[in-house]
Amino acid sequence: MIVLGRSLYLRLVIRVGLVLVVSAVALLIAIWFSTRLAANAAYDRILTGSALSIAENTWYNNGAVNVDAPISAFSMLSAGDQVFYAVIDPDGRTVAGDPEFKLPIPWNKLADGPLVIRAVYLGLPVSIAIIGRRMPVAGPNPWAVIMVAQTNNGRESFTANLAVNASLVIIVMGLVTVIAAMFTLYQALSPLKNIGVAIQRRDLHDLSPLNIEVPAEIHPLISSINQFMHRLTVHRELMRRVIGDAAHQLRTPVTALISQTELLSMQTDDGARQRTIARLSERTHDLGTLVNQLINHAMVQHRADSVQMETLDLAKLARDEMTAMLSHFAQRDLDIAMLAPDVPCLIVGDKVSIREGIKNILGNALQYGAPTRLHLEIVPVSAYWELQLRDDGPGIAKVDWDRIRKPFSARSGDRLGASLGLSIVEEVMRAHHGYMRFEVAENHDFIVALGFKAIPSEPPTVVLS
Repeated sequence: MIVLGRSLYLRLVIRVGLVLVVSAVALLIAIWFSTRLAANAAYDRILTGSALSIAENTWYNNGAVNVDAPISAFSMLSAGDQVFYAVIDPDGRTVAGDPEFKLPIPWNKLADGPLVIRAVYLGLPVSIAIIGRRMPVAGPNPWAVIMVAQTNNGRESFTANLAVNASLVIIVMGLVTVIAAMFTLYQALSPLKNIGVAIQRRDLHDLSPLNIEVPAEIHPLISSINQFMHRLTVHRELMRRVIGDAAHQLRTPVTALISQTELLSMQTDDGARQRTIARLSERTHDLGTLVNQLINHAMVQHRADSVQMETLDLAKLARDEMTAMLSHFAQRDLDIAMLAPDVPCLIVGDKVSIREGIKNILGNALQYGAPTRLHLEIVPVSAYWELQLRDDGPGIAKVDWDRIRKPFSARSGDRLGASLGLSIVEEVMRAHHGYMRFEVAENHDFIVALGFKAIPSEPPTVVLS
């Protein structure tokens, strides 16, 4: 079930918008503080210039401090602000300006140059420039102090206007950036729509890989889709092959079975009827065997790509399958033996498929070979655990070793079903990256060997032949 989530385009637009908003807010805050600092610095220089202009017109004469404050000292200040000033002699008396305008004087800092401080006077926030002019008098404070104060209306208005103008520019540019980002994101996501259109336009039976140009970020998605379609193609071809093989292989035995049934209905002689019934029973048995093998063959092919592998003990699997198979041949006088290492023979594989493979080689040996002896042995060979099944039967001619690996190869004796047994084993070994080999021992025993990769953590000991 597909759950429709939020639009990827909308998610990206929201995230880009949030980034832009946060960036704009941070930029506005930075502009506000930097504008405020710049305005204060500019207005403080003007205020200090006014105080210096008054200080230049302050002198000492006849034991008193004299001041001639020029009009130009005040004309430089903002017209919208109130201005207060006072000139105080070394004895702390106001000799010019507003006698009520008195603040604590930092006598020890006057030698360092002009000072600008922030204060409140008459309930108004003001900026005050303080300058000391040394007078030729004796005493601890030989300074005439010039203090010029100005309310902060002008600088606040200047800061606000500059910040508003900058904010408008940022907002406009932010909106333009958002619109451009939305268009860019729409264009960037268009390849995804192209992929959807390309898939929708495809024929129902067209599972060939997508061959379109996509950005590097979308390439893994296209690769995954192509891999999925490849697996789907493999499974579809498997189904077609299974259906085709079943139709081809079942046609002859079913026709023969129908013929035998019709022949039975026309028989009047008891002896002939018994012979026909026997042939009919044999044909029915062969047909059942063939159907089982077809199903098992399809099952092994299907499980090769669709089943999760697990850790298995090959010796236990072989022992269990040998016990189950030999229970059906209890009436035969056979020399039976199984040899396996004392340690677990660990492999990674599909339990059902491996048991089917072991079952087929055991079934072939019990049905067509092993007149008196059947031995199963598990030995380590390089990086593999090798399951070797030995019997004293006629075996398979060496010229047929490659041919019998293929399904439905022609077999001697007109035996239905036997032509699939070893091809099933071959499929199992191919799915497990192992091998099946045949060998004739020195004592003429016929050997069928299945090699399974051992788990790397417990590699088997190499056997030297």
